[in-house]
Amino acid sequence: MKEALARLFRMREAGVLLALVLIMLFFGFFTNSFFTAKNLTNVLRQSSVLGIMTMAVTFLIISGEFDLSIGSTFAFSAIVSVVMMEGGVPPTLAFLLGLIMSGAVGLVNGLLVTKAKVPSFIATLGMMMVVRSLVLIVGSGRPRVLGGRGLIAAVFGGGTLFGAIPVPIVWLLAIVGVSWLFLSKTTFGYKVYATGGNIHAARLSGINTDRVKIVNFVLTSFAAGLAGIVSLCFLRMVAPVQGSGYELEAIAASVIGGTALSGGIGSVFGAFLGSFILAVIRNGLVLMRTNPYLQNGVLGAVILAAVIVNVRLRAAHGVSAKQLLARFSLTAKRTADRPPVEDNDASSFQ
Repeated sequence: MKEALARLFRMREAGVLLALVLIMLFFGFFTNSFFTAKNLTNVLRQSSVLGIMTMAVTFLIISGEFDLSIGSTFAFSAIVSVVMMEGGVPPTLAFLLGLIMSGAVGLVNGLLVTKAKVPSFIATLGMMMVVRSLVLIVGSGRPRVLGGRGLIAAVFGGGTLFGAIPVPIVWLLAIVGVSWLFLSKTTFGYKVYATGGNIHAARLSGINTDRVKIVNFVLTSFAAGLAGIVSLCFLRMVAPVQGSGYELEAIAASVIGGTALSGGIGSVFGAFLGSFILAVIRNGLVLMRTNPYLQNGVLGAVILAAVIVNVRLRAAHGVSAKQLLARFSLTAKRTADRPPVEDNDASSFQ
């Protein structure tokens, strides 16, 4: 038992986990319904949309870049899908095209940053405005309603699993699992860490850092598009202003979870905890009937406190860029010693 606790406190995310527990205990003490199964399921469902985007944003921040266009991309994929369905396009094809268009936004962002050498803050800020304008134009500046679209809408977020678990939660857990696998267990994950930890050393070791960043930009926009479609299928409607502010919340959730804004440090589990903390705070403040004008102030104060605690723990347990490069070199050597693999293997990211 003592060894298990010792390992828990040695985790990089220990400070975030402790903050989450304390926040939940606080709201549980001052409200009667916080720890009910229905409310906790609702909190997890509320965190699903932000959580899906936060996973991809974490990859991007670890590699040393930002994306401020995901809130606009979130609305773009949803409203484009609805408009196409209104025009007679089958729902499955409409959702697929919406996701492809979302990924294209990330591709443009990646090319602007890596090839045109535009700082990611400026490039994605510009794309945020461009994509939001497209949302208003395509949607004619008014909300759009998703009618009954059958099984495909249920699969993307409108249904439940076993009659109790909302599908958005299933999507979140699936994305968290896949993200953890790629970031922690593949060569691509080591490349992401190495690119953000020391880009010059990463290039000298043979990593195509531009490709890594472009892939992360595409994944981030694709995740934003997926989150938009999941939200659309759950709420059955989308507004042109929907998604505004998600770009900053996703960055905040990732940083709360231990991701360093300077790049090179972060984890999927920490990012998941960060997005869950934001959902818990919002839910708890509503249950406590807090003045709506104070809610953002309280949220900001908690974010600052969580980040301060986590920065101190990260300073004690962080992994250096040199260690990451050493891990990558070892993995690359093992991969080179293996027989040829199929294209869908993780080594195809090299």
